[in-house]
Amino acid sequence: MRQRTSTKPCPCCCHSEGGHAVLNVEVARPQIAAYLSAKLSSDDGVEVGPLERITIGHSRGMFRINASYNHKGTTIQKSFALRVEQAGMFGTNTLDEVRTMRAMRAAKFPVAHIRWVEFDPVVIGTPFFMMDWVEGSSGPPNDAALRDYVIKLHQLHEMNWRRKEIPFPRIPSIPLDGVHQQVDRWMEVHRWGRVLPEPLLEEAATWLKRNAPENLQLTLVHGDPGPLNFIHKGDEVQAFTDWEFSHIGDPNEDWLFLGGMRGRGVMEPQAWREYIAETTSHVISKETWAYWDVFNHFKGACANTSALRIFITGANPAPNMAAIGTALKLSMVQHLSAIIGKSNN
Repeated sequence: MRQRTSTKPCPCCCHSEGGHAVLNVEVARPQIAAYLSAKLSSDDGVEVGPLERITIGHSRGMFRINASYNHKGTTIQKSFALRVEQAGMFGTNTLDEVRTMRAMRAAKFPVAHIRWVEFDPVVIGTPFFMMDWVEGSSGPPNDAALRDYVIKLHQLHEMNWRRKEIPFPRIPSIPLDGVHQQVDRWMEVHRWGRVLPEPLLEEAATWLKRNAPENLQLTLVHGDPGPLNFIHKGDEVQAFTDWEFSHIGDPNEDWLFLGGMRGRGVMEPQAWREYIAETTSHVISKETWAYWDVFNHFKGACANTSALRIFITGANPAPNMAAIGTALKLSMVQHLSAIIGKSNN
């Protein structure tokens, strides 16, 4: 992997002060074709078809690349998944995500194979990496595929992460440190993105540190689990996706993110709590569920604050950036305030 910087502008992105901007897929195709021509053994270069956006995620842009080239007189067609940073959205970076994914693949966990990583913004204007295309669907799974996903998420939590030597930037020494590190991490993202101090979030951070559960664990946490954050084929999981929030912490952060936020379109939180216990034998008390519900809404509010800065600086002037950084963030702050209020009564 190369990591270097350049002051040369790239025509593929709209730039602003303070970081890389959002990929303009309409003009990036020639640069991607040139990049693949340098990476693949081709007789006369690589042709790339129109880029297909395959998710509507905000922290990363995801595109399918259909490449065609000749090798020793034989025409070869391959598809890759391109994952690009989007102006620092949610305070994540390519290097940490790539390191985790490669460690997970080495551990035989279902993760796409990463082919190339590029940090030089001259190539397409923003850091990115390319993976082998994984056949399957990232749409709503059937019951069997969902169960397989929940079982594998539990297996992720059971993994001996110390033996995997994943180079996380933060490794907690005790379980309580894991909570404090994540609270501090998300406050850093919030302070980076905010316009003015927000006492409610500052108070929520203090509350989370003071009221952490006693039965904490240290496991590998995915950080962004959900019914649409994995690729499945038939009844089985083919690959976990969206590793940018992964870290060492308590597994209940994942279970509440899945059951209390991402998975509400599948079943209600109480049903998720029962489903998780039935499927994995991992029982979550009402008090623990409420705590991690607060944490994940705090995490979401802090992460969404980054969208406001990205909108204001012009890195991504799309109206939804303003909405995420204001209205959506406010709804999460209101929700976590209500939960804290109930917990204190």
